[in-house]
Amino acid sequence: MNTELCRIKGTREGLVITISEADQFSEVLSSLDRQLQASQSFFRGSSAKIYLEKGTVTDSQMDDIERLIGEYGMRLNREPLTRPMPRPQAEPAEQESPEVREDNTLLVRRTIRSGQRLHYDGNVVVMGDVNAGAEVICTGDILVLGALRGVAHAGAEGKIDATVFAFRLEPTQLRIAHVISRAPDEKLPQPSGPEIARVVENSIQLSVYNH
Repeated sequence: MNTELCRIKGTREGLVITISEADQFSEVLSSLDRQLQASQSFFRGSSAKIYLEKGTVTDSQMDDIERLIGEYGMRLNREPLTRPMPRPQAEPAEQESPEVREDNTLLVRRTIRSGQRLHYDGNVVVMGDVNAGAEVICTGDILVLGALRGVAHAGAEGKIDATVFAFRLEPTQLRIAHVISRAPDEKLPQPSGPEIARVVENSIQLSVYNH
C-alpha cells in the first residue's frame, strides 16, 4: 500500500496532486518534497491542481504548496477539478485491459540520463533512452521507446503482473514487484526486435515482443 500522504498523477486535466490527509499538512509537504526530488526535472514547466481526499487546506497552506512546487519549476493552478480523482485500488485480473489508462500514465518526452531517478505512482512511458546509471521506478508498467540500459523497477508496490517493454532491453538491473534480475556477465546476441519482460514462475522472463 502507498503510505505517502500525497500522490502526483497525470490526468486529462494535467498533473494533479492528490492529498489524502490534509490535516497532517507538514507531513504532506514532506511527502510532496520527496516525490518532487525523486522525479528531479521531469515535472519542470508543468502546472498542477490540488485534489483533497480528506480535510481542508487554508489559503496560507496553498501558498506553501505553491512555493514548494515553484522551487521545482512548477505552477499551481487553484481552479477546482471538474471530476473527483479515484482512489487507487487493485483490479481483478479479468478486468484488466492491454490499453493504458490515460489518467494513470506519465509520458516522458526525453532521454533519462545517468544520475537521474524517476519515481511515479502509475505507468511510465519514456520516449527516449534510459541510460546506464539512471533509474525508473513505478507502480505500474514501464515502456521505453528506445534503449533501456539503467535500472527499471515496475510494479513497485507488488504488482506481479507488471511488464517492462523496450526497443532494446539491456538493463543493469530489472525488477518486477519483488522479483529481481541482473544483467548477465557475458554479452548476449541482440534480439530480432523489441523485448518485453514479465514474471513467469517467480522469475523474470524476457521475450521478443510480437504484436
